[in-house]
Amino acid sequence: MKVSCSQCGSEQVVMESDFFLRCPYCDARIIVAPPRSAPAIVQPSITEEYVRRIFPSGMVLSLDKSYFPYIEAGEGTSMRLVPCFSQPWQELESYRPPAGDRKVFDESMAEPGEIIPVNRDLAEELGGRLVFHPFFVVMLKLRGYGEGVLVDGVSGKLLGEPPLEGSEEDRGGELRGLFFKMLLLGLVISVPLYIIGSSLDTAWISRIWTYVLIIALGLAVFYARTGRGRR
Repeated sequence: MKVSCSQCGSEQVVMESDFFLRCPYCDARIIVAPPRSAPAIVQPSITEEYVRRIFPSGMVLSLDKSYFPYIEAGEGTSMRLVPCFSQPWQELESYRPPAGDRKVFDESMAEPGEIIPVNRDLAEELGGRLVFHPFFVVMLKLRGYGEGVLVDGVSGKLLGEPPLEGSEEDRGGELRGLFFKMLLLGLVISVPLYIIGSSLDTAWISRIWTYVLIIALGLAVFYARTGRGRR
C-alpha cells in the first residue's frame, strides 16, 4: 500500500502491518491508516536500569523497548486485551498484560522503530480499540549464544524461564581463569623468592613460604567471593 507524507508530500510504499513510521525525506512521523477509534499507548512504569538489575552483571547484550499491539475486545467486566501482532510471539501466547498509565496515542510518545507491526485483518475483525503495551526485549549472553526474553514494561515481570544462573560452561570458564591466575601469581612470587632464599638460612626460608601461602589463600578466597558476587 502507498501513503503520502503530510509534510513534504512524498509518496511511499509501506507494509500493511506498518502503523507508525518516519518519512525518509523530511523526517516527519506518519501514522499509516489510523483506526476509527483513537489508539491508546500505555506508559512504562519501570526503567531500563531496573530491567538490567534483574539479570547477573555482564549477561545483558542489548535491551530495547517495544510497544506491542493489542485489541480491547468485549464489554464491561468481560473486556480483555487480545494480541494483535503481525508475527507470533511465543512468550505472549497466553499472557495478558496488566493495566497501566494509558494515554491517547501521540507521535511524541514513541519512536517509529519501537512499534511492533499490527495484524490489521484481526484488528478489523475484532473491531475494538488498539492499545500499545510496553515490553523490554532483552538479548542475553547465555550458554555461548544470544537468547532473547521479554520483560513487561508495567509490572516488571520476566516472561519465560528466568535464566538467572550462569551456565555450567560459564562457571567452568571462571574456575579455569581462577586456576591460571593463581598459577601465574605463584610463578611471579616463587622465582624471586627462590633467588633470595638461596642466600638465607632455613628458618627464614620457611617463614617466607608461610607468608606466601597465607597470601595465596587470601587471594583465592577473594577471587572466589568476587566471582560468586557477579553471579
